[in-house]
Amino acid sequence: MRKLPDGRTTEGSSEVAMLTDIHGALQKLMYEYGHIDPMDVDVKADVPTEEWVKSLTRPTISFFLINLEENNEKRQTSMQTFRTGDRAERRMPPRRIDLRYMVSVLTTEVEDEHQLLWRVLSTLMKHQELPQNVLPESLRRLEPPITTRIAGKDEDSRLLDIWSALGAQLHPALSYVVTVPLELDVVIEAPLVLTRRVRFGSTALTGTLVEAGAHIGGTVRDVHGRPLVGVTVKLDGRAGGGSTTDRDGRFVLYSVPNGPIKLNVLQEGKIRKHVDVNVPAERYDIVLDG
Repeated sequence: MRKLPDGRTTEGSSEVAMLTDIHGALQKLMYEYGHIDPMDVDVKADVPTEEWVKSLTRPTISFFLINLEENNEKRQTSMQTFRTGDRAERRMPPRRIDLRYMVSVLTTEVEDEHQLLWRVLSTLMKHQELPQNVLPESLRRLEPPITTRIAGKDEDSRLLDIWSALGAQLHPALSYVVTVPLELDVVIEAPLVLTRRVRFGSTALTGTLVEAGAHIGGTVRDVHGRPLVGVTVKLDGRAGGGSTTDRDGRFVLYSVPNGPIKLNVLQEGKIRKHVDVNVPAERYDIVLDG
C-alpha cells in the first residue's frame, strides 16, 4: 500500500521490497536468459567474504551490492502531471538511483569460473532493460522502467580494493549498474520483513550461544501480484496452525530451523502448494496459481 501526499492510497509494494525484488529478478534473468540450470549453479546476493566463499557447495554467481547513489545525469527537476482515473496532480518526477553490483563467479575450477563468468557477461549485456517476465508485478509498473548497464573502466577500478576489504581471495569480476526510480512522495506503510535469527542458552562446555532457528516472513500473492488474505502458511511436519495472511498478504513463521525446509500453503483448509525454501534466504514470498 502506498499513500500519496493528499492522503489517497495506491496499490503496489515496489518501494517496500525494491532491493529483494531486484535480486530475485537478477536470479531469474541468469536462469532463464543465461540458460543456467538452477540445480547446478546458485545465484546469490550475499556478502562474498572468505568464510562465505569457503562455505559454498556448488558454483555460485555472486551479485554483491556495493553502493547506491543518485544518477544525477538522469535527474529531472520540472514538475510533471500524473493522472489517476479522472484526477490529475502535479508532482516531482521520481529520482533515478544507481544500484552498483560487483558480479563474480565462485567455483573450485578456474576454467569453470571463466566460462561461467563469460556466460554471465553475455547475458547481462544483452538486456539494457530487465525483461518484463523476470520482474514481479510491482516492478513491471514502474515508470521510468528499470535499466541496466556494464560499468566502464573508470568505474570498476575499485573492485580490487573491495576484495581486499572483504578479506577474500581475488576473483575476476565486473561492475554492473541497475538504475531504478525512487518516488520521494510515497509514504511506506508496510513493515519490513526480515529473517531474524533466534539464539538462546549456552553450551556447558564452551559457554557459547546456541542457535535455535529463525523467524521468517513474506507475502502470498496471486499471479497478478495481488495480496491474498486468509491463506495459511505452515512448516511441513510441524503441528499447529501456522500463520494466516493478513489484509496485505503477509505471514510470519517463528523458530524455523536453518537450512532447507518445506512450506505448505493452504487455502480454505486445502493444500494449494508446497514451497521449498532454504533458510536464511533473501525473500520468502509465495505466488499461488489459479
